[in-house]
Amino acid sequence: MIMTSLRNLAFGAIVGLGALSSAMAQGFTPHVSGEADLGLYGVSTFNAKDSARRGTSLYLFGEVATGFHIAPGLSLQTVVAFEPIGEGDALGGFPMDGVIGFRRQSAFLEAFFAEWKPDDALTLYGGRFVAPFGRGHHDFPGILTRIRAHEVQMIGDAMGVGGTWNFLSDARFGEHDISAAAFTLDRTFLSSTWLTRRRCCDERYERYNRNTEQQGGPANNGQMDSFALSLDGDKFDFAPGLSYQLSLVSRGVGKEDGTAREWGYSGALRYEQRWSAAHRTLFFAEAVQFRNADGRPRFETDTGEETTIAERRNFTTLGAQHRLDEWRCTLAWQRDQRKRSVDTLPTENYLEASIGRDIGHGFGLDVGYQYARQLIEESGQLGTTHAVLARLSWRGGF
Repeated sequence: MIMTSLRNLAFGAIVGLGALSSAMAQGFTPHVSGEADLGLYGVSTFNAKDSARRGTSLYLFGEVATGFHIAPGLSLQTVVAFEPIGEGDALGGFPMDGVIGFRRQSAFLEAFFAEWKPDDALTLYGGRFVAPFGRGHHDFPGILTRIRAHEVQMIGDAMGVGGTWNFLSDARFGEHDISAAAFTLDRTFLSSTWLTRRRCCDERYERYNRNTEQQGGPANNGQMDSFALSLDGDKFDFAPGLSYQLSLVSRGVGKEDGTAREWGYSGALRYEQRWSAAHRTLFFAEAVQFRNADGRPRFETDTGEETTIAERRNFTTLGAQHRLDEWRCTLAWQRDQRKRSVDTLPTENYLEASIGRDIGHGFGLDVGYQYARQLIEESGQLGTTHAVLARLSWRGGF
């Protein structure tokens, strides 16, 4: 096995050197590019029926993306993600009426893939990536709206192949792309978690030191039988500020605990109305549904009887953001509804309002308020929470 790995490494080095030599001969200079989107978040819950939620939580959430451009159209893309990995910590967690800072803070490789662009209309890639499903976890405005979408709908830890094709580019009818990927859950060393590391399968954590078959879940079967499809469009002549996305994901039955294939559907709309050079308003909406959520896992009841949890999960977001030069204000509502056959959960609702400003050199500051109807862990019922939110963000390229 060691000799095989060495031969593969030597072959990859020879191919890479050949591509590099060819690129330099064509006048191309290999280079590195990147961008960062990082935020220091604070969630201070000052009023909550669930006393465990009261208190203040500070953490880092965001990512740093880097592209190593080897030859024209050929690059190696990486994304390092930073977030707390405790259950619920990225949304404020359970500070237990105290102050917690960077609890269970961690980092990991969210993406690590080779990308090839044979022409401007086609992109192919292979490796570890986030599957092309949904868009809210990429670009929702606000403070916690994007993180909540990240927790519910992002299909990460995908290992496989994919591509994007710009099949229509028309001045009147707009730009339209179709994306597709086939994948399995990544259980290689690339799924390792840094800083905070816990072995599978502590329920207090959302990630472990490495993905294993033991942790279960959809697509966790070692087979390339999961797939995602996405259709995106924008730049319409008749509606310049309009964009849309429709997407589908299907994840195979997990070997450890799954009994059914999971299906997910997503639809998103965004429309930006420019009132003047300084004033503009963005309206955004997205609806996501998972059927057989989590792969209809096996479940043992209080009486010791084994059954399965048939769950249909709906996650909905509606919001608007108005911008005036460097200032912005955002209002967003999100609902997380989980209809289950057993071990039922109530529907959670969140209303967030925030105001922010770009303060120069890529930095921004946002403060806001969140009203929520959330699950109380001990009783299984809903409780009301009120929280003050803050984020110091930095976005920049290099």
